[in-house]
Amino acid sequence: MTLAAVHAASVATLRCLTLDDVDIANRRITLHGTTEPIASMTQHALRSWLEHRRDSWPHSPNRHLLISRKSAYGVGPSPASYFTKLRPAGVDLDRIRRDRVLHEAISVGADPLHLALVFNIAHTTAGRYAGFARTLSDDRAE
Repeated sequence: MTLAAVHAASVATLRCLTLDDVDIANRRITLHGTTEPIASMTQHALRSWLEHRRDSWPHSPNRHLLISRKSAYGVGPSPASYFTKLRPAGVDLDRIRRDRVLHEAISVGADPLHLALVFNIAHTTAGRYAGFARTLSDDRAE
């Protein structure tokens, strides 16, 4: 959840993350093909998860960061259903990701280029987020 909330990682990105994408010692993570600093909250969550992963599946051959009881003994990513199981508990990672991008759009003055670069999203998608941010800002001004 932290990667979606802080770094706006999509479910597709989360499924593909490998242990090689995370460099805790240097506080770096590679998301969407871009290496970026790990936020403190993310670093803490990743450390906790990696400890749990190591304790639960010490001999797992799976190099993916996020694994489940089933995927721990294979080499492929966890199934998408692994992430959708959170929805009944009220957690929708894609919604959290969208909220994070929109928050960034509002914070930086609805700059679509910034959004496209930071979140590795298409310029058309970045433009839509910028438009939503402008609308929200206009509504607040009234």
